[in-house]
Amino acid sequence: MLSPRSLLSVLLALSCVNTSPTHLDTANVTFARASDPKPLHNNQLGKRDGTLIVQRDDSGYYCAYIVTSSLSRFKLAVDTGSAYTWVGARQHNPYVQGFASRATGVPAVIKYGGGLVTFKGETYNDTIALGAVIVNHQGIGVPTEVNGLAASIDGILGLGPTAQTEGTSSDGRLIPTVMDNLYSQGAISSPSLGIYFTPSGVGGVGLLSFGHIDRTMLRLTSDVQYVPVTKFFGSENYFWSVEATIMYGDSMPILDLAPGMVDTGSPWISIASAAFSNYATATGGILHPPGQLTITQDQYNNLQVLYFVIGGQSYHLSPNAQIHPRPSESSSSNSEFWLAVQVTEPGFPLAFSLGVPFFQRYYVVLNSGSYEIGFASHIYTDSTTN
Repeated sequence: MLSPRSLLSVLLALSCVNTSPTHLDTANVTFARASDPKPLHNNQLGKRDGTLIVQRDDSGYYCAYIVTSSLSRFKLAVDTGSAYTWVGARQHNPYVQGFASRATGVPAVIKYGGGLVTFKGETYNDTIALGAVIVNHQGIGVPTEVNGLAASIDGILGLGPTAQTEGTSSDGRLIPTVMDNLYSQGAISSPSLGIYFTPSGVGGVGLLSFGHIDRTMLRLTSDVQYVPVTKFFGSENYFWSVEATIMYGDSMPILDLAPGMVDTGSPWISIASAAFSNYATATGGILHPPGQLTITQDQYNNLQVLYFVIGGQSYHLSPNAQIHPRPSESSSSNSEFWLAVQVTEPGFPLAFSLGVPFFQRYYVVLNSGSYEIGFASHIYTDSTTN
């Protein structure tokens, strides 16, 4: 039987393994089962840096690996637009109860994107490892039914505000998120999450920094500028939301000041129909159902910068940042580009959603203690390698 210290070593080793074929090395990892019910502590192996590597999946989502107390590893989509974490979507990699796993008997149901992805199952409490940090008694969902999730992904790592778990559990209770438990258990010094994605053309890798800004690994080119989370319905933290105006070029308004959200779970920049109509007119793009635009090479050559003005600061997306990576997400024609801005109705009261294309160009900090969101540019903000 492994001691808590030995099991912690295994959890950390497994959660930090790079699983690409050229880097996977399990020669020095001991796989074992344990029955010791004692909680694990982050300080048992010394102070941890709280950084977790993420990688862009072919589905367009950025994913991270977590390890449960059964020593099972799960590839989860990083999602700041939801708050419930669940695993076990793929039949060949099911959730297995480990020494710290306890069934709650409480059913859970979630719909994502208006029902495009659905989860139905039960919440378990378990110990999980995220890189070098350990979370005890974390509520995680185990599905009996999943629809719409990419076949390459095991589940979702919910990093949205706690209030978003409202209505998930049949008993009506809010479910503490991974960030809630990391902070309350003393695993991190601040309830903040730093998110750093790189564009697909330079590797599509990134980092999640729990509790701190990991300046040793980031190449930021500006200070982090913070704005308060926009309030809705008397709550400051139902969404990771900000107010912004959107401009195309130096003089064409796309959207007047309106609230929106930052959402790593969306592969798009999504804007409501009226604003999208302005953008489509400005770019001259051809609309394809359900709401995507293509432009020609000549139109791309004339594409203007798209500005998001948030808290008095301007954050721009260059023409290269406004297109999807090529050729995997373009048409067969080399002279046609798919734009990364799509029409959607993000849902009242939201008028836009800043998804993966924005996160690839800006470092974003989410702080659930001060209810603030921070933004900083980095060396890939103006990269021309998409």
